[in-house]
Amino acid sequence: MDRRLREAAQKGDVQHLQSLIKEDTLLLMGVSLAGCETPLHISCLSGHLEFSKEIIHLMPEFARELNQDGFSPLHIASANGDIEIVKELLNVDYNLCLLKGKDRRISLHYCHAPSLHPGRDRHLKTIAGPQANPWPGFLNSAET
Repeated sequence: MDRRLREAAQKGDVQHLQSLIKEDTLLLMGVSLAGCETPLHISCLSGHLEFSKEIIHLMPEFARELNQDGFSPLHIASANGDIEIVKELLNVDYNLCLLKGKDRRISLHYCHAPSLHPGRDRHLKTIAGPQANPWPGFLNSAET
């Protein structure tokens, strides 16, 4: 991946991303063909919501990519507890939550444990909502 693109993703610099794309309109396509870590992985790791939104808009297929360690952007955002980024990724395709990564684990495996984060159940409701809950009864059982 282009060093400047990596730096823009690490810093969350959307304007720099846009200027890089103006210079080279195929820049993101080249990253896609390389088939490894994408700018979306990096921005999710760094917790940059606006940069993540822009990359998702430009290359939604990056949401399905696994990096060299076997993690999707959703795995990374879930592990970091970045709820807004998780919501943006699930807007691409709510089935991303079923994408298996390293050791055949889905992103839910990497979410924070409820005993460590008492507000997590509230966040799960925010992310999944009753209409998008693929595991009926799970959120209700977490409340009791």
